[in-house]
Amino acid sequence: MKEALNRIVIYLPLLVAGGAAFSLSTLFSAMKPVLLTRFIEQVGLNESVAGLIVAMPFVGIACASFVARRLVNHISMRKLALMFGSLLIAGELLSAYFFSQIYLILVLQFVCGVSVGILMGATSKRVATTQSPDQLFGFVDMTAVLFMSFMITGVGFAVSYAGLQGGYMFAATVSLVFVCLMLFYQEDLADDDNEGLVRHSKLILSLRPIAVVAMGIIFVTASGMGFAFMFSIAIDLGMDYGTAGSFIGTLVLFSAVACPLGGWCSSRYGSIKPLACAFITCGAGWYFAIHAESQWVFMFALIPAIFSLQFNFPILLALSGSLDDEGQWAAIASPLLTSGFAWAAITAGFIVSLWGITALAWGTLVGMAICLLLLIPSRSNLLK
Repeated sequence: MKEALNRIVIYLPLLVAGGAAFSLSTLFSAMKPVLLTRFIEQVGLNESVAGLIVAMPFVGIACASFVARRLVNHISMRKLALMFGSLLIAGELLSAYFFSQIYLILVLQFVCGVSVGILMGATSKRVATTQSPDQLFGFVDMTAVLFMSFMITGVGFAVSYAGLQGGYMFAATVSLVFVCLMLFYQEDLADDDNEGLVRHSKLILSLRPIAVVAMGIIFVTASGMGFAFMFSIAIDLGMDYGTAGSFIGTLVLFSAVACPLGGWCSSRYGSIKPLACAFITCGAGWYFAIHAESQWVFMFALIPAIFSLQFNFPILLALSGSLDDEGQWAAIASPLLTSGFAWAAITAGFIVSLWGITALAWGTLVGMAICLLLLIPSRSNLLK
């Protein structure tokens, strides 16, 4: 414990910047279930279109992975925060006033997602190249989840008070705070001056990194399908926005302890066994939550479902960081893993429009089964 605390002190500036960057992605996650339901109610959209809108930030995050590796190798994180942070805040402010313009809101949210993806890639690369990436990713993710719990409650009340405009104004305000926190991070000047001169090794595509990244994307997608419609499930069970937001926010708050626990288990027991246990637990939790017929069953089943997601995320990030010595795969994987929430919203909207909300349970179970199979080529003692 003392050694872990010493690492936190040494890497505190990086942890603050990383926590802020990852919190920007969890802001999208916090807004997704609330805005999805609100777009259906306020604008009159169907589930598929509403799901696409709330998924666009995560699509942008995924697309950012194609340029993140090059940008983070040649531009300091502080400069990236200033440029892309400003773009993010502007995008959220414009979204607050043009949410009814479907094509425009899609573009704006895509740009917001690209901005966050770049910032996540920058911090992930730096965390992955430290001496304790497992534990540091756990603390970064814990910070993001802690903030997410408050953001779920906050966006719930913002939407209740001022509809979709209130939700996006809330997002712009929160984005400003997190971007300012990232600007306090100051990299080593010697490293920063030589960034453009450093030769980075060529990224090699092979079976293992593809399996690891694919497993992470599928896991986040499968576990996020129920998350996208959990406000709808709660409302169908008789809960209102405020009550549902308070409960889910509180649950996410306590689930933050699973993040450093996942990082610790990864460093102690390796990645494979903890991931396998969490895949099974997550699938079972969402199955019972989606099929719940009472508020109590729903709330109880959400505990393993959400805790498993928080437990696994730092393990998946650390596993991605172990794929090379320079953190290049981590810079690519972090936005791609987060993009799973986009495919979750899109897939969930499609499934619900065809077969109803209960069909999401089977989609989640299939996704977890695929993740279990992908653990085989993800092991380090196999082909690289």
